[in-house]
Amino acid sequence: QKDLDASGMAESKWPASYALAGRKLAELRYGENPHQTAAFYAVGGRGEPSLANAEVLGGKQLSYNNLVDLDAALALAKEFDEPFVAVLKHNNPCGAAAGATILEALSGAWDGDPVSAFGSVLAFTRVLDMACAEYLVSGNRFVEAIVAPGYEPEALKLLVEKPKWGKNVRMLVCPFTGATRDARDVEVKKLVGGFLLQDRDLAAAGEGECKVVTRRAPSADELSSLLFANKVCRHVKSNAIVVSKGTRVLGVGAGQMSRVDSVHMAIRKAGDATKGAVVASDAFFPFPDGPELAMQAGCTAILQPGGS
Repeated sequence: QKDLDASGMAESKWPASYALAGRKLAELRYGENPHQTAAFYAVGGRGEPSLANAEVLGGKQLSYNNLVDLDAALALAKEFDEPFVAVLKHNNPCGAAAGATILEALSGAWDGDPVSAFGSVLAFTRVLDMACAEYLVSGNRFVEAIVAPGYEPEALKLLVEKPKWGKNVRMLVCPFTGATRDARDVEVKKLVGGFLLQDRDLAAAGEGECKVVTRRAPSADELSSLLFANKVCRHVKSNAIVVSKGTRVLGVGAGQMSRVDSVHMAIRKAGDATKGAVVASDAFFPFPDGPELAMQAGCTAILQPGGS
C-alpha cells in the first residue's frame, strides 16, 4: 500500500513541478548542423565527474557533436573499472575493449571497426601513456577528441606536436571510476512543449540475474563475454546488437528499425570473427530470424531480455 500525502494522493518520487537551471560554460561554433546555434551549460556543483568539470588540454574548440559523443563515450567507460577504451562515432560505440594494459584495450577497441574509428572520439579508463600515443599517431589513424583520467607528459607532448593532431584533436582530462556515477541524478529529454524525466540506467545485469533457457548452458568464458557485451549494448541506440568475444567488441548493429537488420549489421562488421562469438541484444527477439542469423554466422551464445 502506497503512503499518502496530506491531500490523500499517493506519494511520488517525481515532484509536481521541476525546474532546470544552468551556468553557461561556452558558446559553440554551431549546433548539430551548421545552421544551428548552440551553447554548453553546467548544472549544479561539481558532482559526478563529467564534461562540465573536465579540463581541456588542447585542440580545436569543442563542438556540439563532440560534446554529445564524448558524453556517451564517458558514460560507457564508467561501466568498467579495468583498463578499457571506448571508440564512439555518431553517439554509438563502434569499438570497445578491456585488456591487461590500456594499450591492449586501445588496440582491441580500434580493431573492432577501424573504418568507423577514423574521426571518432575515445574514452579511456586509465592514463593515456606513451605507448597509446604512439599507436594513435601511427598509420592512418585520427580522432576528433579524447577524454581520459590523465596523460603521461611525453604522450601529451607527442599528441600536441604531431602534425594534424595537436591543432585539431580535443584532449580532455576527467578523473573518474565506475563507482563515481550518481544514481540520484536524472535524465532529461526535451520535447516540444515539455520534457521527460527518468531514472538513470545504471544497473547492468549480473550473472545471478541470468536464466538459461536452452539445453546447453553457456561456458564460463561465454558468460563472461555475454556480460561484457551487455554492458556495451546498454550504450548502443536501439535496435541494439553487440557481437563480442572475450572482452572485445567485434561488431555493433545500431539504430535499425528491425532487430534482424541490426543483427545483419553486427555480424557483417564482425566478419569471420563471429565463429565462437557471443551476442547481446537490448530487447527481446520478436522472431527467430535474428538468433538464426547469429547462429548461422557461428555465434554460440545469446543474452537478451526474453519475452517472445
